[in-house]
Amino acid sequence: MTLVMPLFWVYLSFLFFIFIFLTNRISFHPPCGSNEFYWTSKWSAVFIAVESVLSLLFLYKWDFTVDGFAELEWYSKVYLLFIFLWVAWMAVDHAVWKATVLKKVLYRKIRIEKIPVDSRFQAPYGFLKFFGLGNQIYQPQITEYEVRLENWPQEFSGLTIVQISDLHYGKFFPKEYLKIVLQKAKSLKPDLFALTGDFVNWKSDIPTMSGLLKGFKAPMGVYAVLGNHDHGAGAVEMTKALKKDGIKVMDHQVVTFKRKGKKLAVMGAAELWFGNKDESTIRNAQADAKVLLAHHPDHFYLAKKTGTHLQISGHTHGGQICFPLIGPLIVPSSEGRKYAGGFYKENRSVLFVTNGIGCYPPVRTLCPPEIVKIKLLSE
Repeated sequence: MTLVMPLFWVYLSFLFFIFIFLTNRISFHPPCGSNEFYWTSKWSAVFIAVESVLSLLFLYKWDFTVDGFAELEWYSKVYLLFIFLWVAWMAVDHAVWKATVLKKVLYRKIRIEKIPVDSRFQAPYGFLKFFGLGNQIYQPQITEYEVRLENWPQEFSGLTIVQISDLHYGKFFPKEYLKIVLQKAKSLKPDLFALTGDFVNWKSDIPTMSGLLKGFKAPMGVYAVLGNHDHGAGAVEMTKALKKDGIKVMDHQVVTFKRKGKKLAVMGAAELWFGNKDESTIRNAQADAKVLLAHHPDHFYLAKKTGTHLQISGHTHGGQICFPLIGPLIVPSSEGRKYAGGFYKENRSVLFVTNGIGCYPPVRTLCPPEIVKIKLLSE
């Protein structure tokens, strides 16, 4: 009888929302050097176990009717009130953010070009197609945008950046596959390349990916920042490998360019969870135009604090596993689903979050991998 009561399903949906909230903020934030799979599985199992026990207890105490609620003990009512207030707070917080903080971004998607991939690369979990959700891990594309930035100097209007993020080189994203995608990225010929972290999953992958990122050239340079997986694999070794391939790795560093009396600062943030905590170089950077490369979208606080025009990030894989109408559920961010993917504007700063190329685990639905080219224009 309980299973057909509307209040029962409302209760389960509230527990599900709380599970997603905790998973995004705890399960997907493993300590440096720990096994991400076991950390994520452990905490997810803990949350499920706790919620399951509480639900079973309530099945004995409450028939999920309004009259039955009145007969519950006071502590049961307090628990249910706590659940309700938690979910209500999440909903109100997101609504207020969208209504009062988030601003319209003036951008235009210029084109999407699918990158042909050898048929030997077959995505796992083929059964997903029976649910109308094919696994898109081997369906990469080029996505090009124009974005107009508030107070962006005319002298740097038209600047182009190609972003490459979250390769996750390894078993499911081998060198043969990534070479196809990266060769296409090289042909885009931007003013600068921005590589925003998570190049590998494991330490053993670093030596074998040697040479994969060689050959990138751009008039203003090729820059990289490390991601959480790179630190887990070995930040020192990863940095050496990138430098060997001719890429400048930025660790809270700034590179400046001058054009007709105006200065552009390209800033690279250290990894948010495990990297260098001294942000003074970025905070003290003086320039007419600022671009911040940061693996985590959660670094957006630094972009807003420093008056950065554009922050370019990865990490979330665009939500990776998305559903019709709902969008993504799992987004490893302290802000939950707020910065899952795409353009966002707060204050005068714009954040862009890419889907990236690789992912972990190797599943993508309604969220194709991408190389992104962005043209920066004055408003």
